[in-house]
Order: sequence, then C-alpha cells, then structure tokens
Amino acid sequence: MTGDPDQSTGEGDLDLASAWEGWWAGIDGTPGEIVWDADPGDLEADLKHFADLFGQALPVVDFGCGDGRQTRFLARHFAHVTGVDFAAAAISRARSADNPPNVTFQVLDVGDPVGAARLHQELADANVYIRGMLQALLPGSRPAAVQSIAALLGETGTLFAKELPPEAGSYFADVIQRHGMPPGIAKVMRQIPPGQISEQELASLFPAGRFEVLGTGTSHIHTINTLPGGEVIIVPAVWALIRPRHAG
Repeated sequence: MTGDPDQSTGEGDLDLASAWEGWWAGIDGTPGEIVWDADPGDLEADLKHFADLFGQALPVVDFGCGDGRQTRFLARHFAHVTGVDFAAAAISRARSADNPPNVTFQVLDVGDPVGAARLHQELADANVYIRGMLQALLPGSRPAAVQSIAALLGETGTLFAKELPPEAGSYFADVIQRHGMPPGIAKVMRQIPPGQISEQELASLFPAGRFEVLGTGTSHIHTINTLPGGEVIIVPAVWALIRPRHAG
C-alpha cells in the first residue's frame, strides 16, 4: 500500500493494489521475472520453524500468494491451503497452474479486515503463512494488515512471516554495483517501491497484549534466480512466529 504513511486505508491502498495488478498482468514468463520465487530447499528450511506448530487440524492461508508457487509447496505438507492476493491477475495465474485438489485461491486485500473476517467465517481459525508482504506496506498501512491477519488466526491459529530487513537493501546495492540492475528487480521497482522491516519491527507490529511472539530469527530467501556468472540471488531475511495470546 502506498500513500500517506499515517493512513491505513484510502487512495494509497488502491494505488498499491493497482501497481501489483499491473505488474502481475504484465508477466510474460521471462526467466528471473518473479525475483522472489524460492528454491524448494529454502521453503523446506522455513517449514522446520512452523510445521509442528501449524499441525494438521487447521487450514493454512498463504497471504500474498502471488502465482501460487509457495501455496503449492504448502499443499504438499498441509491438508488444505488457500492462497489469497489482492491482485486478481496473480490469482488468475495461480488458478491456471497445475494445482493439487487441496488448494484454492481467491482475491483478498491485506488491508481489508472485513474481507478477512468473511474468509474466517468460511474457513474457521486458520494458520497464516506470509512471505515478503508486510515489508512492502508503508508503516501506516501495516496495522490494517495485522487486523486482517488476526481475523484469519481467530483464537487458535499461528502466523509464520518471513520478510526483507534493511540488510536486504545493502545486499541488492552490492549486486547492482557488481552486475548492474537485474531486469526482474528493475521491473518490480518501476511500479512498486521497495520496502523493509527489521526483526524487531516485525515482532512489534503485533501488540503484546493481544499476541505472543513464539520466536524470531534471521534467515535468507534462497531464490531460483541467478546473476551473470551463475551466482544465485540469496537475500537476507527475518522471520517471526506469532499467535494470539488467548490461544490454548
């Protein structure tokens, strides 16, 4: 979401939604175009942090699912996974892929707690997986996203979030200095301003009176994209595991 950082809703939200819609609508299949697509080993490493806490009793919501690559990975490990994204073009691409029967997709804006509450009525409490979405929101837009996440978690869900910290900016600056701007990154930055969120900021988004932070840490996003010479793009990341305080 873009716009006045003191506002959690309004025209700024629509601007970012339009930007992502335009970006996904313009995807043409160029290698490296979706710069954040993860290597399976990266996703397996993440899974170790949350698999036991997620368990099998609750459905999983992949919030900010994009074209569903990570959603399909989650579906190999959990009974039912719903991928949601506020770009209809992304959801269209996700639905057109070869999806397993335990996956569904729908459009949902992260800044729409009412829409998230409707999805909760459909799914009941859910575990939530987020990868690289919260850092893209301006600080004033993040509280609405937390409300949406809380609506999906209900009383018993658990959140796993993996985001880009300030160190990611330094990493990309070094990449650009050595190799120039990778085309996939350039295409994103033309339409969507980059963002970042520190490990401490990620945890503090969720008020201590309402949420319990089960753990945080540093990690990487090991992508499937390479630089000239074959160097794999491996971006610094932070993660957090969080649940509602009234969870049993």
